[in-house]
Amino acid sequence: MRHNFGIQTITTTALMAAIIFVVTYLIRIPLPFASGGYLNIGDAPIYLGAYLLGGPFGALAAALGSALSDLTAGYVFYVLPTAIIKGAMGLVAGMILAHNKSLPWFVLAAVIGGAIMTFGYAVFEATFFNINQALAAIPFNAIQWVGGVVVATVLYPAVKAISRALP
Repeated sequence: MRHNFGIQTITTTALMAAIIFVVTYLIRIPLPFASGGYLNIGDAPIYLGAYLLGGPFGALAAALGSALSDLTAGYVFYVLPTAIIKGAMGLVAGMILAHNKSLPWFVLAAVIGGAIMTFGYAVFEATFFNINQALAAIPFNAIQWVGGVVVATVLYPAVKAISRALP
């Protein structure tokens, strides 16, 4: 997919990064683990950004918005892994949606994005903390995974309508 690096693309990427940041930052539930993670609903706008922007720009918006949330919320240890994991979610979801933006493909892209998030944080936490903490966090990440898919799917028709209105 060829992208135009025009003002509209840059503006939409920045807007999606800001939306991802705000949703992730404002709606967070700290987890009771020493690893210091938190549940959030910021995955939903990641999938919606991937729909609007495609892979590379969806990845950029996801990485920036999510990492900025970790930074401002005091989860500094998670900033780089979050940028990588959330960027990968946006990239893969955007690449899937580049081929087909129908609802079933959107849900598939979100489900795969959630799998990337759950697996990515499990690997990070097992590597830098311990396997028990990583395993204990998986159900919470799965809750976030399902919540993100559900919220994004509910908002899909509105974002589809918005995307049709864009030039």
